Formats: sequence, C-alpha cells, structure tokens
Amino acid sequence: MQFLDGDERRERVIEELKRIGISVEAVKALSVHGALIERGSSIILAITDIIKQFRLVKRGADLVILADEKSVLKDASDEKFGGIIAHSFLFPYYPIINEKLLEDLEKMYKRHVIVESLQNVILEHKLASTRLIIKPEYFLYDKLRRLTAIYPPSRRFVKEMFRGSRGEINMVLDGFLKAIKDLVDQGILEERHGGYSPTDRFVHEVLSRKTVYDRFSDELEHFFKLYLTASFSSPLDAIRNIRFDLDVLVPVKIPDPSKMLYMETSIGPQPLAMSRGIRDFIRETYGVRSIDVKLRKVGSVFNSTYFASFKIDDHEEKIFVKKYLNWTDFKWVAAWLWAIGVKNFSVLASSRMSNEIYFINKLSELGFNTAEILHINWPKKIIFQRFIDGADGLKALKNADEPRIFDDISYRMGKTLAEVHEKGICIGDCNPFTFIFGSDGKIYLIDLEQCSFEDSKSWDLCELLFYTAHYLSSGEVDRFSKNVVQGYLKVGEEDVVKDALDQRFLRIFVPWTPLWIQSKIRKVVTEILRS
Repeated sequence: MQFLDGDERRERVIEELKRIGISVEAVKALSVHGALIERGSSIILAITDIIKQFRLVKRGADLVILADEKSVLKDASDEKFGGIIAHSFLFPYYPIINEKLLEDLEKMYKRHVIVESLQNVILEHKLASTRLIIKPEYFLYDKLRRLTAIYPPSRRFVKEMFRGSRGEINMVLDGFLKAIKDLVDQGILEERHGGYSPTDRFVHEVLSRKTVYDRFSDELEHFFKLYLTASFSSPLDAIRNIRFDLDVLVPVKIPDPSKMLYMETSIGPQPLAMSRGIRDFIRETYGVRSIDVKLRKVGSVFNSTYFASFKIDDHEEKIFVKKYLNWTDFKWVAAWLWAIGVKNFSVLASSRMSNEIYFINKLSELGFNTAEILHINWPKKIIFQRFIDGADGLKALKNADEPRIFDDISYRMGKTLAEVHEKGICIGDCNPFTFIFGSDGKIYLIDLEQCSFEDSKSWDLCELLFYTAHYLSSGEVDRFSKNVVQGYLKVGEEDVVKDALDQRFLRIFVPWTPLWIQSKIRKVVTEILRS
C-alpha cells in the first residue's frame, strides 16, 4: 500500500478500513504512520470503540491497528501493551481524522519515552547526570535502538524512516520537543547549553526509588508485553514468522545516542563518549605537543592520580588527573570492609566518580572553593581538574613555624567542615588531605568522591580529629583538637561534636591512632563541651 498527499491519501485509507469491515463513521481518530510518500510500508492507526482493546491486521507489508480510545491512552501513557500501539508515534505520521486527539496522544507517549530514557541515564550516571547535557535526538535514537533490538518487526518501519528525507526525522523530533517543553515546565528537565539536563530534584527522586535491577526489570516487562500483545506466544514464534523477511532480519543502522550526550565542564560542554588520554587532551585543548607534556604519578602505590605540567607562553600550567578504580582500588575495599556497620563507603568506580563530579560543582555553587573540572573521560573513569597551587592540611600544619599559624589552620579546617555540614552535605572521607590551603589564601576542598547528603556529620568530624592525630606529636594533638572543635562550634551543632566521640567510630581508628592519643583528644573535646 502506498499513500499520496491530501484527499487521495484519505480516500485510500478509508477504503482500506472498509475492506476489513470498519466504516469511517465509527472512527474517532485516524492516521497513517511511516512512509509519507509513495514508497515503503505504513501503519494505519484507527481509534474506534467498536473494538475492545485492540486488534492488529496485516495487509501485505503494511499493518492496520484497530484500538479503542481507552487502550490507546493506556499504551501511550505507560506502554500498558508494550507500546504495540503507541510505537506508531515514533514515526512521521499524517493525521486524517481528529488531529487534536492524535497530537495529545503523541505528546503523552513521547513524554513517557523521555522520562523512561532519563531514568536509565540517571541510573547509569547517578548524581553526575545533573551535569549532563542531552540533545533531543537522544530520546528518539535511544528508544529506536531498544525497540529494534527487542522487536524485529519494527525494523522495516525504522529503516524506511531513515531512508527518507531529514524532514521526516524532524517531524518526529518536533513531537519530542513539545513533550520536552512540558517536562521543563514540570521541573523535570532544564534547558542548558542548547540541550537539556535532568533537574537536581528529579535525579534525587529517581535514585531514591529506582535501582539498576528496576531498569533491567522494566526492559524485560516491555519485551514480554510486546510479544504477548502482538499475538505471538513467544519470541521464537516472531522469529519464525519473519524468517524470509531480510529487511527485518538485518539490524538497523541508527545514529549512536551516546553521541548526543555531553558533560558540562569549566571549559564548556564536551561529548561524554569522548575517551581522550592526558596528552591527547592537552594537545587538543592547549595546542601543546605531547612530547612537551611532563607526566608524573603521585600518591601511594594504590593511588591512580597524576600531575601533568606543560608550558604556554613561558608560563607553566598544571593539571591534576584522577583515575577511578573498582575492586582493584585497595584503599576503598579495605575501608569498606573495616567500617561495615559504621560507615558505608562507595566502592564502585562509577559511583565514586559520579559523586565527585556532582559535589565539585554543587559545593562550588554553594560558595566553596573546589578544583574546576576541565574534562571527563567517562568510558575510562578519569577526570581532569585544574591544579590547585598550595599545601594540603597536614603539610600546612607541619610547615607552620608559629603556634598561632598552626592554631589558625586547625580552626579554619573545623569551621569549613561545619559550613559544609550547614548546607546538608557530608564529606564522607574527611581528613587533612581534603583541605588545600591555596597560595591565594583560600581553602579548597578536594577528594569529594565519598560525599553525600547522608547524616554522617559526626563521622566527618571524628575522622578529621582521630585520623589526623596519627601524624601529629602529643603536644600538637591537643592544640589541633582544641582549635578544630572550636572552629566547628563557631558554625556547627554541639550534638555533632558529642557524637563524634561515639565508641563505634573510635574503634575503627584503634590500629591507626593509639588509645592513649585517643584519650587525649576525648579529654580536650569533653572540656570544650563542658565550657
């Protein structure tokens, strides 16, 4: 069946309905989906209440879908029938009867598709998804890829759409843009850099109620609904029915949706799928030859952090690079095992990297100083940051040549921690290396991969006090503890300080900080609380 424009197209569709026993008077809405010119296969969607639920009628290479309005609404809003009816709106269509109802159904379905895709993106990228910039094409290509993978009969219509003009794709995208506008108004998406990002509220909502298991379950549910509602008893039946249809058996070439995802950085949006090494990034961004880049690994044997230095106009530039590891990252596996029941550390590389990306930006927005993100290599779990010229908290304490300087450094660490807590954020792994005392006189916060909104303020303070004490002399421990707590109480809550002495926390530091040192800290903190 081939369709022309205008009246001729209308007449041919109505004639086709008559052949299967449906009069135009009984039709509430009618449309043709798929090929819009004289070529290929098409789908006729007829909404009529003389049908209970829906019926599929094959007419050669084409398909007629007869459905009552209630069933179409259910499938468009939540893929009640696996999307077997609503999938028609993923293709360009020509409305014949009741254009308003068809437009409403299209927007409803595309809103569902977008929210479904957003949930999958959020489950994969977690908190970092708030920094994603998503092009509208992503939602169409992502859905088409998943649909053609689990339901081969759809491939014919997808192929013919991509064989057509760009205008046909744009027709489908126009519907997505209308649905996106609704989601912006509802606070689910926000416009950013020519694309769209899920809002903070929506990301936290999804992460609080969805898991990767839920995502897998949703995909399976769609899979089985599609085959059941298409009148196949199993996926094998579908394969047998299309064994001679090469157009259906051959996979469809759909643009890669991952190329429609960008990540916001301090030097502008960058493709998320980009996987650049350190020297490649510096060469492409700063125009410096790879041979002129000095690369040095820093930290312990279990640490994957690097400094890259290079010259631009006789001025030395430095970049800090951090690679996140999974179970091979001994530090976090050991910490997680040792602290079970007290503190739940994130171990997976994707979770830790996502946390750090989110909280670097979040804390910066709240007025704290962080190391700007320059580039993100998501496939290899690497982030590139601006190098902060300064000394970490421990080095600053050791370099203090006067007691008042030592006291001031300690006090500022405690006060800064309390200010972070005041915003509802916990560091998670708060130690002297979290604080960088910059050469510009500012305090910078780094190593934020264990940050969260969990109520673990007392743990943060406890770790700062008892972990740092390992590196200090007996006399320094007293001064440090006193000034950190006084700085904390300038802004923070007294109950947090009290709970920081909880024995559940202290037992974790026994192998690290001797009991007699712990006793000194407890005495100092208790005296401050009493006063």
